[in-house]
Amino acid sequence: MEETSATTIQIGDLLVKSGIVDPGVLDEVNLLAFKMRLPIGRILTMHNHVSESVFAAALEAQARVRDQALPLDRATRALGVVAKDEVSLDEALQKLAHQAKAKSASAPRPVPTENRLGEILMQSGFATPRQVEDALVAVAETGLPLGMVLHSRGIISRSGLNSALAAQKLIRNGQDRDKIIYSLKMARLRSISLRESLKENQIDPELLQHEFGTGELMVLAGAISESQLMSCRELEIVEARPLEQIIIDNGFASKMCMQAVKQLLRMISEGMLFEEQAAQIVKKTQFASSHDEFNRALAALNEESDEEIEDRAKYEVTDVLRRAGLISDKELQIATSLALANRQPLLKTLFDAKLIDQRAMDMASRCKTYLDHNLIQIEQATIVITYALENNLTVDETIDCFGWSAPAE
Repeated sequence: MEETSATTIQIGDLLVKSGIVDPGVLDEVNLLAFKMRLPIGRILTMHNHVSESVFAAALEAQARVRDQALPLDRATRALGVVAKDEVSLDEALQKLAHQAKAKSASAPRPVPTENRLGEILMQSGFATPRQVEDALVAVAETGLPLGMVLHSRGIISRSGLNSALAAQKLIRNGQDRDKIIYSLKMARLRSISLRESLKENQIDPELLQHEFGTGELMVLAGAISESQLMSCRELEIVEARPLEQIIIDNGFASKMCMQAVKQLLRMISEGMLFEEQAAQIVKKTQFASSHDEFNRALAALNEESDEEIEDRAKYEVTDVLRRAGLISDKELQIATSLALANRQPLLKTLFDAKLIDQRAMDMASRCKTYLDHNLIQIEQATIVITYALENNLTVDETIDCFGWSAPAE
């Protein structure tokens, strides 16, 4: 079913659906990528199956589809235009929109006249009336929340949208509207957090109640992305429905799992469970639909004995750097001797000797964190660093591109 496949669609499948890459070619590329332990994007561009600009557009389209900011069928049609006309993804989407308008020129423009979040965004200066009006047309066409449409168009940042949603919630809970709007506007103009701005305007910042809750646990578990959580939170406010119910209705987790989440959060608050442990439970029980299925998932989680955890390979930052080819065994050996002689950390020695730069070191540290939590394997870490450095991406962006956010089995 398209709704299910869209959120997990791989970049190769997206290129095939767009008619840019032949299915037979994709099979060959997948085999070659597996043998060479390289991302398929690198193989596709190296062998001129797609240009780098088209592949970059495909990655952006994939991210928007997975975040439910762009329907899959529209993404595939837009990528076809990108490849044919050599334009950007946004230009291709605009072309498709103009074509659709031309076909339905006689039809009235479906512009809703009211949107409370839109009013807040306009009054605080995050968006102009024209931007909100155009976005509301897209809301009517796609069914996506207004904030998500504006975010996907680059009109409002993720932090700005989160602040606006928090402000809307405060207003709904009876706080002075004018003061909240003013605080939100000052937060935008001075590039400070809404919490700081509220405090400066004699409004208790604790009213925001930023704590580790359902949404944060679901993101930590990899069950939903940050963008998907934003959409759910916007629906929570606009439709006045519980966040848990919205998560269930959108197919991100089962009712059984969300019931468990409440208990897990209570155990975290009482110090009985670590957040990472709770996230592992959510991963295993995300779609459990019965008590039996839930208990089987928990049993499988507990099968990993203490000895197996102890035997799991431990990787240092230097191991990640060496596996990624950023330092050689010889360089590591010399640097280790120098570090011991000078009584300073090995990483500092490597950095001072200009064998690695800060960006590579930060990326390797990030990968080590994922390795420590068993979220990726060392082979994936080496590919992530190589690809991220070559394409000027972050580790998290690269992992999301390849769909490696879930633990490897």
